[in-house]
Amino acid sequence: MAIEHGTFTLKLLPNNIVLADAKGPWNIEAVEHYHHDIAEIVASFNGAPWRHIAILRSETLFMPDVVARLEQHFLWRKKHNVLSDTTILSNSFSENISKQQIHRMFEKFDMPHFFANDLDAALKQINELNAL
Repeated sequence: MAIEHGTFTLKLLPNNIVLADAKGPWNIEAVEHYHHDIAEIVASFNGAPWRHIAILRSETLFMPDVVARLEQHFLWRKKHNVLSDTTILSNSFSENISKQQIHRMFEKFDMPHFFANDLDAALKQINELNAL
C-alpha cells in the first residue's frame, strides 16, 4: 500500500455546509481517506441536503487514477443529496487546466459546481442560491 500524500481538514459550517481545506497533490490513498471522513459527516445529516466547499491549496493536475476515484466520489455526493459544490483554488500550479479538469468531472454528472476566489465569496454565493 502506498503512503498517503496530500492533506486535508474537514469542518462543518452552519446549514450543512462541509468545508474541505486541502493541500495537494493527492494520491488515491488521500482520496480514500477523504471519502471515508466526509461520508461520516454526511451520514449525520440523515438524508438532509448539504453543500460542499473545497479550498484546494498548491494542487497540481489530478492523475488519471485520482480523477477516476474522484468521479466515483462525486457521484456518491450526488446520490447523498449534495446541492452544490464550490471550489477555491489557492496557489495553484496550473489554475486554468485544473479548472477545466474539475469542471469536466462535475459536468459529467450534471452537478451544480462553482468556482470562487475565497471563502467569503463562496459563502455569499451559497446564500444567494439559498435565496432562490
